[in-house]
Amino acid sequence: MSIIGIDIGSSTTKIVEYENGKVLNKAISENKNYEFVLSNFINQNNIKEIDKIVVTGINAKKINLEKYNVPVNIVEEFIAIGTGGLYLSKKKKAIIASVGTGTALIRAENGKEFKHLGGTGVGAGTLTNLCNRFVYAKSFDEIIELSKKGNLSNIDLRIADLTDENIKTLPPELTLANFGKLKEDASKADIVTGLVNMVFEVIGMMTAFASINDSIKDVVLIGNIASIPVVKDIVKKIEKTHGINFIIPENPQYAVVIGAIESL
Repeated sequence: MSIIGIDIGSSTTKIVEYENGKVLNKAISENKNYEFVLSNFINQNNIKEIDKIVVTGINAKKINLEKYNVPVNIVEEFIAIGTGGLYLSKKKKAIIASVGTGTALIRAENGKEFKHLGGTGVGAGTLTNLCNRFVYAKSFDEIIELSKKGNLSNIDLRIADLTDENIKTLPPELTLANFGKLKEDASKADIVTGLVNMVFEVIGMMTAFASINDSIKDVVLIGNIASIPVVKDIVKKIEKTHGINFIIPENPQYAVVIGAIESL
Protein backbone atom coordinates (compact mmCIF):
# COMPACT_ATOMS: atom_id res chain seq x y z
CA MET A 1 0.00 0.00 0.00
CA SER A 2 1.18 3.50 -0.84
CA ILE A 3 1.52 6.71 1.09
CA ILE A 4 0.47 9.83 -0.81
CA GLY A 5 2.34 12.98 0.13
CA ILE A 6 1.14 16.46 -0.84
CA ASP A 7 2.97 19.77 -0.44
CA ILE A 8 0.52 22.59 -1.15
CA GLY A 9 2.44 25.82 -1.50
CA SER A 10 1.37 29.29 -2.57
CA SER A 11 2.33 28.70 -6.23
CA THR A 12 2.55 24.97 -6.87
CA THR A 13 1.44 21.63 -5.47
CA LYS A 14 3.89 18.73 -5.34
CA ILE A 15 2.60 15.19 -4.99
CA VAL A 16 4.46 11.91 -4.55
CA GLU A 17 3.47 8.29 -4.24
CA TYR A 18 5.81 6.81 -1.63
CA GLU A 19 6.42 3.23 -0.61
CA ASN A 20 9.17 1.70 1.54
CA GLY A 21 11.33 4.82 1.37
CA LYS A 22 11.08 5.16 -2.40
CA VAL A 23 9.30 7.66 -4.65
CA LEU A 24 7.20 5.66 -7.11
CA ASN A 25 5.50 8.57 -8.88
CA LYS A 26 5.70 12.36 -8.63
CA ALA A 27 4.08 15.44 -10.12
CA ILE A 28 4.03 19.24 -9.87
CA SER A 29 0.93 21.29 -10.69
CA GLU A 30 0.02 24.98 -10.68
CA ASN A 31 -3.71 24.15 -10.61
CA LYS A 32 -5.39 25.58 -7.49
CA ASN A 33 -8.12 22.92 -7.50
CA TYR A 34 -6.22 20.69 -5.08
CA GLU A 35 -8.85 17.94 -4.98
CA PHE A 36 -8.75 17.64 -8.78
CA VAL A 37 -4.93 17.59 -8.83
CA LEU A 38 -4.84 14.75 -6.31
CA SER A 39 -7.62 12.76 -7.99
CA ASN A 40 -5.93 13.16 -11.36
CA PHE A 41 -2.59 12.01 -9.93
CA ILE A 42 -4.16 8.89 -8.42
CA ASN A 43 -6.00 8.03 -11.64
CA GLN A 44 -3.06 8.66 -13.97
CA ASN A 45 -0.79 6.44 -11.90
CA ASN A 46 -3.45 3.76 -11.37
CA ILE A 47 -3.06 3.85 -7.59
CA LYS A 48 -5.51 1.34 -6.12
CA GLU A 49 -4.70 1.22 -2.41
CA ILE A 50 -3.67 4.14 -0.18
CA ASP A 51 -2.41 3.54 3.34
CA LYS A 52 -2.51 7.20 4.39
CA ILE A 53 -2.20 10.74 3.07
CA VAL A 54 0.38 13.20 4.42
CA VAL A 55 -0.09 16.92 3.77
CA THR A 56 2.17 19.93 4.35
CA GLY A 57 2.58 23.45 3.01
CA ILE A 58 1.00 26.84 3.63
CA ASN A 59 -2.33 25.70 2.14
CA ALA A 60 -2.33 22.23 3.71
CA LYS A 61 -5.70 22.73 5.39
CA LYS A 62 -7.46 23.83 2.20
CA ILE A 63 -7.80 20.38 0.65
CA ASN A 64 -10.77 18.09 1.36
CA LEU A 65 -9.68 14.47 1.70
CA GLU A 66 -12.73 12.92 3.35
CA LYS A 67 -13.72 10.81 0.35
CA TYR A 68 -10.56 8.71 0.56
CA ASN A 69 -11.48 7.37 4.01
CA VAL A 70 -7.83 6.90 5.07
CA PRO A 71 -5.78 8.47 7.88
CA VAL A 72 -4.60 12.01 7.11
CA ASN A 73 -1.56 13.59 8.76
CA ILE A 74 -0.82 17.31 8.51
CA VAL A 75 2.87 18.10 9.08
CA GLU A 76 4.16 21.55 10.00
CA GLU A 77 6.04 22.96 7.02
CA PHE A 78 9.25 23.84 8.91
CA ILE A 79 9.51 20.25 10.18
CA ALA A 80 8.93 18.95 6.65
CA ILE A 81 11.60 21.29 5.25
CA GLY A 82 14.16 20.32 7.87
CA THR A 83 13.46 16.60 7.67
CA GLY A 84 13.44 16.56 3.88
CA GLY A 85 16.67 18.51 3.59
CA LEU A 86 18.51 16.21 5.99
CA TYR A 87 17.03 13.04 4.52
CA LEU A 88 17.93 13.81 0.90
CA SER A 89 21.39 15.19 1.71
CA LYS A 90 22.14 12.37 4.17
CA LYS A 91 23.40 14.93 6.68
CA LYS A 92 22.79 14.86 10.42
CA LYS A 93 22.71 18.63 10.63
CA ALA A 94 22.49 21.43 8.10
CA ILE A 95 20.94 24.77 7.26
CA ILE A 96 18.14 24.11 4.79
CA ALA A 97 17.31 26.84 2.26
CA SER A 98 13.85 26.04 0.96
CA VAL A 99 13.38 28.05 -2.22
CA GLY A 100 9.67 28.30 -2.89
CA THR A 101 7.83 31.43 -3.96
CA GLY A 102 10.08 33.08 -1.38
CA THR A 103 12.86 31.43 0.62
CA ALA A 104 12.82 30.04 4.17
CA LEU A 105 15.96 29.12 6.13
CA ILE A 106 15.68 26.26 8.64
CA ARG A 107 18.39 25.02 10.97
CA ALA A 108 17.93 21.26 11.27
CA GLU A 109 19.79 18.86 13.55
CA ASN A 110 19.40 15.15 14.33
CA GLY A 111 15.97 14.99 12.73
CA LYS A 112 14.43 16.46 15.90
CA GLU A 113 15.62 20.03 16.32
CA PHE A 114 14.28 22.58 13.84
CA LYS A 115 14.69 26.33 14.08
CA HIS A 116 13.39 28.94 11.66
CA LEU A 117 16.29 31.32 11.04
CA GLY A 118 14.38 33.73 8.85
CA GLY A 119 14.34 34.06 5.09
CA THR A 120 13.83 36.39 2.18
CA GLY A 121 11.02 37.30 -0.21
CA VAL A 122 13.41 36.51 -3.06
CA GLY A 123 12.73 33.08 -4.52
CA ALA A 124 11.09 31.21 -7.38
CA GLY A 125 8.27 33.72 -7.53
CA THR A 126 10.81 36.51 -8.03
CA LEU A 127 12.61 34.64 -10.80
CA THR A 128 9.61 33.40 -12.77
CA ASN A 129 7.72 36.69 -12.67
CA LEU A 130 10.73 38.82 -13.63
CA CYS A 131 11.57 36.45 -16.50
CA ASN A 132 7.97 36.61 -17.68
CA ARG A 133 7.82 40.40 -17.37
CA PHE A 134 11.11 41.30 -19.03
CA VAL A 135 11.81 38.57 -21.60
CA TYR A 136 8.39 36.86 -21.84
CA ALA A 137 9.80 33.53 -20.66
CA LYS A 138 6.66 31.99 -19.22
CA SER A 139 7.57 28.38 -18.50
CA PHE A 140 10.11 26.98 -16.06
CA ASP A 141 11.57 24.78 -18.81
CA GLU A 142 12.18 27.85 -20.98
CA ILE A 143 13.94 29.60 -18.11
CA ILE A 144 16.22 26.58 -17.65
CA GLU A 145 17.13 26.44 -21.35
CA LEU A 146 17.82 30.18 -21.61
CA SER A 147 19.93 30.17 -18.45
CA LYS A 148 22.29 27.64 -20.04
CA LYS A 149 23.10 30.01 -22.92
CA GLY A 150 23.48 33.40 -21.23
CA ASN A 151 26.64 35.44 -20.70
CA LEU A 152 26.91 37.19 -17.33
CA SER A 153 29.63 39.53 -18.60
CA ASN A 154 26.86 41.33 -20.52
CA ILE A 155 24.83 41.83 -17.34
CA ASP A 156 26.73 42.05 -14.04
CA LEU A 157 29.50 44.35 -12.88
CA ARG A 158 32.25 42.22 -11.34
CA ILE A 159 35.60 42.82 -9.64
CA ALA A 160 37.45 41.82 -12.82
CA ASP A 161 35.69 44.67 -14.66
CA LEU A 162 37.31 47.29 -12.42
CA THR A 163 40.78 45.99 -11.65
CA ASP A 164 43.38 43.55 -12.94
CA GLU A 165 44.96 43.25 -9.50
CA ASN A 166 44.43 40.12 -7.46
CA ILE A 167 42.53 40.67 -4.22
CA LYS A 168 43.47 37.85 -1.87
CA THR A 169 40.10 37.42 -0.20
CA LEU A 170 37.87 38.18 -3.20
CA PRO A 171 37.72 36.23 -6.48
CA PRO A 172 37.68 38.30 -9.71
CA GLU A 173 34.32 36.83 -10.74
CA LEU A 174 32.63 38.17 -7.58
CA THR A 175 29.60 40.33 -8.35
CA LEU A 176 29.81 43.99 -7.36
CA ALA A 177 26.43 44.96 -8.82
CA ASN A 178 23.75 42.69 -10.25
CA PHE A 179 22.69 44.16 -13.60
CA GLY A 180 25.32 46.86 -13.01
CA LYS A 181 26.71 46.45 -16.54
CA LEU A 182 23.57 45.69 -18.54
CA LYS A 183 24.47 46.07 -22.21
CA GLU A 184 22.01 47.31 -24.81
CA ASP A 185 22.59 44.24 -26.96
CA ALA A 186 22.16 41.76 -24.08
CA SER A 187 20.13 38.78 -25.26
CA LYS A 188 17.12 37.14 -23.64
CA ALA A 189 19.43 34.36 -22.47
CA ASP A 190 21.82 36.89 -20.93
CA ILE A 191 19.01 38.55 -18.98
CA VAL A 192 17.59 35.23 -17.72
CA THR A 193 21.06 34.13 -16.65
CA GLY A 194 21.49 37.45 -14.84
CA LEU A 195 18.16 37.01 -13.05
CA VAL A 196 18.99 33.44 -11.97
CA ASN A 197 22.38 34.68 -10.76
CA MET A 198 20.84 37.58 -8.82
CA VAL A 199 18.21 35.41 -7.12
CA PHE A 200 20.68 32.75 -6.00
CA GLU A 201 23.35 35.24 -4.94
CA VAL A 202 20.76 36.80 -2.62
CA ILE A 203 19.70 33.40 -1.29
CA GLY A 204 23.33 32.26 -1.01
CA MET A 205 24.37 35.35 0.90
CA MET A 206 21.40 35.01 3.26
CA THR A 207 22.51 31.48 4.13
CA ALA A 208 26.13 32.64 4.48
CA PHE A 209 25.08 35.30 6.99
CA ALA A 210 22.92 32.74 8.82
CA SER A 211 25.94 30.45 9.22
CA ILE A 212 28.46 33.07 10.41
CA ASN A 213 28.00 32.38 14.12
CA ASP A 214 27.01 28.74 13.72
CA SER A 215 29.09 25.58 13.68
CA ILE A 216 26.96 24.25 10.83
CA LYS A 217 28.55 25.00 7.46
CA ASP A 218 26.53 22.64 5.24
CA VAL A 219 23.70 24.34 3.36
CA VAL A 220 21.12 22.22 1.55
CA LEU A 221 19.28 23.96 -1.30
CA ILE A 222 15.82 22.56 -2.03
CA GLY A 223 12.91 23.66 -4.17
CA ASN A 224 12.02 23.59 -7.85
CA ILE A 225 14.49 26.25 -9.03
CA ALA A 226 17.36 24.59 -7.14
CA SER A 227 17.31 22.10 -10.02
CA ILE A 228 18.47 24.75 -12.55
CA PRO A 229 21.93 23.52 -13.69
CA VAL A 230 23.71 26.91 -13.49
CA VAL A 231 22.83 27.23 -9.81
CA LYS A 232 25.77 24.97 -8.89
CA ASP A 233 28.23 27.39 -10.47
CA ILE A 234 26.60 30.39 -8.79
CA VAL A 235 26.85 29.01 -5.26
CA LYS A 236 30.46 27.88 -5.78
CA LYS A 237 31.49 31.55 -5.75
CA ILE A 238 29.85 31.97 -2.34
CA GLU A 239 31.47 28.79 -1.05
CA LYS A 240 34.92 30.20 -1.84
CA THR A 241 34.42 33.47 -0.02
CA HIS A 242 32.39 32.31 2.99
CA GLY A 243 33.67 28.82 3.81
CA ILE A 244 30.36 27.03 3.51
CA ASN A 245 29.34 23.93 1.56
CA PHE A 246 26.26 23.98 -0.65
CA ILE A 247 24.48 20.70 -1.36
CA ILE A 248 21.79 20.32 -4.03
CA PRO A 249 20.34 16.83 -3.48
CA GLU A 250 18.53 14.63 -5.96
CA ASN A 251 14.84 15.55 -6.34
CA PRO A 252 15.17 18.95 -4.62
CA GLN A 253 11.68 19.86 -5.93
CA TYR A 254 10.12 17.17 -3.74
CA ALA A 255 12.22 17.57 -0.60
CA VAL A 256 9.45 19.13 1.50
CA VAL A 257 6.81 16.54 0.69
CA ILE A 258 9.31 13.69 1.18
CA GLY A 259 10.30 15.33 4.48
CA ALA A 260 6.68 15.42 5.59
CA ILE A 261 6.36 11.67 5.05
CA GLU A 262 9.73 10.83 6.61
CA SER A 263 8.99 12.96 9.67
CA LEU A 264 6.28 10.46 10.63
